[in-house]
Amino acid sequence: MSTIRSVRATTINVPMIAPYRFSFGALASFTTTIVEVEDADGLVGIGESPHGDLAALVEAQGARLHGLAIDDLNGCERRCVSPTGFSLWVDAASERRAFGGIEIALWDLRAQRAGAPLVDLLGGRVRDEVAFTEYFALRHGAEETPADVVRYCARMADEHSSPWFEGKLGVLDVETEMRMVAEIASAVGPGALLRLDANGAYTVATARQVVHRVAEIGVGWIEDPCKTLDETARLRADGAPVSFSTHIPDIARAARCGVPDGFCLDAAELGGIRRTQDFLRACALIGTDFWCYSGDAGIMTAVYLHLTAAERSMIRPHQALFRFTADVVVEQGRYAPRNGVLPVPDAPGLGVTIDRAALTRLHERYRAEGTMDTGRPGERMGDAFRRS
Repeated sequence: MSTIRSVRATTINVPMIAPYRFSFGALASFTTTIVEVEDADGLVGIGESPHGDLAALVEAQGARLHGLAIDDLNGCERRCVSPTGFSLWVDAASERRAFGGIEIALWDLRAQRAGAPLVDLLGGRVRDEVAFTEYFALRHGAEETPADVVRYCARMADEHSSPWFEGKLGVLDVETEMRMVAEIASAVGPGALLRLDANGAYTVATARQVVHRVAEIGVGWIEDPCKTLDETARLRADGAPVSFSTHIPDIARAARCGVPDGFCLDAAELGGIRRTQDFLRACALIGTDFWCYSGDAGIMTAVYLHLTAAERSMIRPHQALFRFTADVVVEQGRYAPRNGVLPVPDAPGLGVTIDRAALTRLHERYRAEGTMDTGRPGERMGDAFRRS
């Protein structure tokens, strides 16, 4: 049985074609951590944790894993993550996210050694294609006005036969944004505008107005209309006629009070692929939906493809900023859905490989820009956050 020789981590910035705007400000690049696990035979598995700069923590955890069997996922997790999921002395969330990147790399390594695509190790295929949405937002230097955004969505529907859309709220005043949403819904056709994301922009009073307006337009989902799930629960108590999703992985709350109706997460957030499968099955038991979010360097998207191919309950299109992204770290290049779907890779492991030149290029970008660059001189992430 092969054992772990080394764990390496590299922090990179994945640039956007144009900085997009949301309630926290503007975002010109995502900061993500690339993980490589090498076994005693020199074979390398790759993973990703799209949660900022976790390189030092990943490598500290990796140092505890030298000599462990690559199949000993329980042993690896035990050495890296507090069993309680909570600590007064360390950042438990970062601990979990860092190990998530390592665990993904171990799965890639194990599947490569088996000579099989990862989906085969996760239980086998229930589907061969995976659905993704198109994404829209106001963007500096691109879609500067609501009319620009409407035209962009119409063009994506025409050029790529995109059947599903989602995008940002909480940047302009409510009336302007509601007109934009109505025009997008008209441009892309009935039922195509699936979800909107406010990133916690609204007070409860404003959110009450927004949810009724978007329901009238025919949009069924809003993500994080308010800053906290307690506030969103008040909207549910009011009988809000839409469903709510969140990035906060609190399934106990969903079971207890019915908010949220869906989770938008990534596999590293939950501590790796096995813990994501646990979470998915718990969601299925309580009737809560689950999909994944975009903003990665290409490795995490490959995880989504294999995971979704193996899990019957993952029926919702995943979020996708593929056409917003200017560069990726995988040799296979940027993803480009057609008819809203991507095929599941057939090659062994995750089916993607690291482009070494891109890894160097994107690491240098991180060193020059810092974490989560806004693309706006002197502006930091969160400077523009407002509650309207």
